[in-house]
Parts: sequence; C-alpha cells; structure tokens
Amino acid sequence: MFIDSPQKTIAFSVLLLIAIGLIFIYSVSGPYGLEEKHTRWYYFFKQLIFAVIAVSVMIVCSRLDYHFLLKYSPALILIALVMLVLVLNAKEKQEVQRWIDLGFIQFQPSEFFKVAAVMYLASIAAKVHLRRIEPKKLIIRAIPLAAGLSLIIKQPDLGTLAAVFIIMAAVSFIAGLKLRYIAIVTASVAVMGALMVFGKDYEKDRLTDFAAILQNPLADHNQEGLGGGFYQVKQSLISIGSGGLFGRGLGEGGQKNLFLPAPHTDFIFASSAEEGGMLLCLLVLVLYMMFFIGALRVALAATDIEGLLLASGMAVMIISQAGINIGVAVGLLPVTGITLPFFSYGGSSLVVSCAATGMILSVARHGCRPELNRMGAL
Repeated sequence: MFIDSPQKTIAFSVLLLIAIGLIFIYSVSGPYGLEEKHTRWYYFFKQLIFAVIAVSVMIVCSRLDYHFLLKYSPALILIALVMLVLVLNAKEKQEVQRWIDLGFIQFQPSEFFKVAAVMYLASIAAKVHLRRIEPKKLIIRAIPLAAGLSLIIKQPDLGTLAAVFIIMAAVSFIAGLKLRYIAIVTASVAVMGALMVFGKDYEKDRLTDFAAILQNPLADHNQEGLGGGFYQVKQSLISIGSGGLFGRGLGEGGQKNLFLPAPHTDFIFASSAEEGGMLLCLLVLVLYMMFFIGALRVALAATDIEGLLLASGMAVMIISQAGINIGVAVGLLPVTGITLPFFSYGGSSLVVSCAATGMILSVARHGCRPELNRMGAL
C-alpha cells in the first residue's frame, strides 16, 4: 500500500510521529509542568489541541490547489515580515525575542516565515527557470527574503537562520539557478551568521561549548569557560545512553526530573530515548525517512516546476529541521532552539509543519502524474 502511494506514506509517517510525540510529551513534561506551576498534564493537553488544529490544517491545505496558494505567496511573505517586525517589540524570553504572546496562545513568526519563504522562493525560482523573469532581476525579488533573514538575526535566532539558508540553497539548486547566485547567497548568510556570533557575541559560548563537547562530552560542566550548552548536551547524552536498547519504560525516565533542560521541546529526542531506547530512536528515524522519500517521490512526479520546487522545498524544510534537532541532541551540532517537527511540544511548529505537509499532498493531488494522484490517505 505505502510503496504504491507516496501520499499514504507521508500521511502515515506524519500521523504516527504526532501520536508518538504526544505519548512522550505526556510522559516527560510532567515535572517541568509542575515546576512552571501548571498541572502535570498541562503541556500534553495543549499539544493535543494543537494536534487537532494542525491535522485539520494539513487536510485543508492538501485539498487546496497549490497554484492558488502560490499565487498569494507575495502577500504571505509580507505578512510574515510584519509579524517578524512586531515580535521585536515583544517581551524578551530567555534573552531573545521570538514569541508573540496573545495571552491564550504564543506563536513564533519565524515558523510562519519559513513556510512563506519556501512558497515565495518556489514561485520566483520557477519564473526564473521558465525565463518569465531575468535572473538579474532575481535580486530585487529576493529583497523580502533578505529582509526576513535580517529580522531573524535581530531576534536573534541562529538556528532558524541556518534552517532558512538550507531551504533557500536547496530550492535554488533544484530550480537550476546558476551556482554563482547560490554562492553569493551562501557568502551573505555566512557573513550574517559570523556577525551574530562574533560581532554581537550571540551564541559564541555555544560554539565554545560545542568544541568542548567534541573533546570530552562527559567532562565536568562546572569547569571554567563552559556554559549552559555544554550542560544541556551532556545531560542529553546521558539520557540517550541510559536508555539502552529497549529503554527504561514509559514514565520511568529520571533525566526529565529537571536534570535535562527542555525535555518536551528541544531535547525530546533524548528524553524519549531514555524511556523508549534505541529501538524508539530507530523508529523515529525510519518515519522521517519514510516522509522524506514519499515527499521526494511526489516532487519528482510533479507535472510542473512549481510543484517540484514547492514539494521538495517543504520536504527539505522539515527534514533539515529534524536533522538539526537530532544532531544537537547527540552532540554533533551546537545547541540551537529548534524543535523536532511533528514530535516535540510547540504549537507553532506543529501547525506549520502540518501546513507544509498539506502543500506537499496538494502537489500530489493537483499536479502529479495520474498514477500517483490517489489521495485515499486524506
């Protein structure tokens, strides 16, 4: 069934990731919820509500024609830019400004910007590919993307900057843009990142901690020169290692008891590994691989360049974010504040990831070869 239908493969993997994520959010978020003066089930019930909304958004997006959605991508990118400006006036949280608090809900404009950026870039890159606009005029069309990256730096958010860059580079390469344009973008983003780290000293300590982790991940985190990033990854590695092959069992993990920071968000892969073991980790990785392969099959079967770029761009967005999150958890990347798509707690991330998935399924429904246009999954 799944071999013949990439749409069903995508839907199955996404829904199972959400379901497993809910189980482990329930299991590992209790102590953190009590520490924040909430109930033990607070984060689980909030994520459950977000899951219902997110799946509904995915179904709606899958039924809308992606050509209609891309038509309004310039308006969406402008809305995203306005929200990125508004968030700079929001209250700081952990010394950064990334969330807009409406009282009953908080959301990250940068999450919306990522999806809007993929849609906008897919639209303009397709026009360049089809010679509807000259490559030289691409610079003018890219101003909203550059403005968004600048505002993300202002927050600051190095992790999102890296994720957006990966998306932009991938879509540009797939569209067949000349390598010199991609090189210019790469150099520009590298300069932006260097200014963030070395000019504003933002996350410079994270790079220092990362270097120390590579040398000795289990060293004493209290030694001079090490910061919170080293402690977080050290506890993450302890969580993963103590899970063994089969894990300690659901609810039996000890690191969630305020030893491992953010056990239900940034480090849910580690906290889940402690309780579910290596087998759970492999299952999660297989599900992400199933999603990615299914999305690429949809992209390759697209009948137009817009469908190809939109589906592949959304797939790269989700899988690169998953790779960054898991890379941080296992100590292969510096600590960043990026969630694990579909799996970790976070309403903005879940809704946006499901919207992106819905657009991939929209390409399958409205822009693929007839033999792949079977939408029995949704």
